[in-house]
Amino acid sequence: MIDDRRLQLSSFLTHLGESLDITETQREAAVKHYEAVGNWLNEEDSPIAVYAPQVYPQGSFRLGTMIKPINDADEYDIDLVCEMQSLKKENTTQKQLKDMVGNRLKANERYRRELEEGNRCWTLQYADSAHFHMDILPAIPDLEIDEIASLIGTALAGTAILITDKELREWQRSNPVGYAEWFKERMRVQFTLNRMALAESLRASVEAVPEYKVKTPLQRAIQILKRHRDIMFANDQHDRPISIIISTLAARAYENEADLLDALQTIVSKMPNLIERDAQGNAIVRNPVNPLENFADKWRKHPQRETKFLRWLQQVQVDLDAALRTGDVRDMTEVLKPRFGDRAVNEASKEAFPTRFSAGSTAAAAAPTITISNPSKPWRP
Repeated sequence: MIDDRRLQLSSFLTHLGESLDITETQREAAVKHYEAVGNWLNEEDSPIAVYAPQVYPQGSFRLGTMIKPINDADEYDIDLVCEMQSLKKENTTQKQLKDMVGNRLKANERYRRELEEGNRCWTLQYADSAHFHMDILPAIPDLEIDEIASLIGTALAGTAILITDKELREWQRSNPVGYAEWFKERMRVQFTLNRMALAESLRASVEAVPEYKVKTPLQRAIQILKRHRDIMFANDQHDRPISIIISTLAARAYENEADLLDALQTIVSKMPNLIERDAQGNAIVRNPVNPLENFADKWRKHPQRETKFLRWLQQVQVDLDAALRTGDVRDMTEVLKPRFGDRAVNEASKEAFPTRFSAGSTAAAAAPTITISNPSKPWRP
């Protein structure tokens, strides 16, 4: 029975991850829009074309871990970099770089209406039915990489960039391309196997299968963790665990498991032990492509964030264990609805267990009410 329930829960989680994906139409719209931005910046009459601006995605869109908003009315965001490939920091300031990108965007009538300035980025608030906005981060190449290269190698360090920040005088370092390569390497075994399997099912060559269509248990696990976090911290946005910490620790914990439930349980159990400590006991979650950067640096000023992060991971474990202890798949999905949302769970249930959850099935017509007395909530003090 335990083995059967594990198989059922793993199947359900796989379909849950699929239900969290943005649609192909939404993805195509996002790519179309950010390519249009890149073309506008590079037109012949563009005063910044001489600097060879390159626009490319970063964050969850690049990693393949993006999830739909909980509510249809909410927007999702696409994080982009606008890298001036031939501009050096000796020849510009942060303000000049930020302004030259913003001024070129403002020269486009549509972009001017949709443009908002943030601390680091320019945001395009699209008004169409795509329901997304784009955060465009101005950047230049980081050519002073010797120290970082000595720690992680030139291949990863060589894609580092310097970014703008209105509140900080010093240039800030980033490396979204290098991070994505590190992330991909952490799941390379399953990525390769899954891409080959997808190619075979499509009767296509491996090279013909776009990388974004391939999903590994690591990517699915991160999507599931992010949705669980979004619901658990819906009324606590200030202390909500940030995605970069989740993604970094999850990728470090992942052991290329083929089964999603196995991967998720391994990741959640190992993540707390992968948090390092400095001499004063402060938490460190190192940026894998810039070990001098600590993604958890704000935990020192806000120690409750670390506490809530660890309690959240405990809650994920509790919820998975509760699902495995249920009597049948309907009880299992009812237990998980408060953690992942009714709509996502219902969609996943119909795909994973079509004979139990189809519109005309007896099970679908008579859903029992599950009452959990004194549910475990370890995030509460």
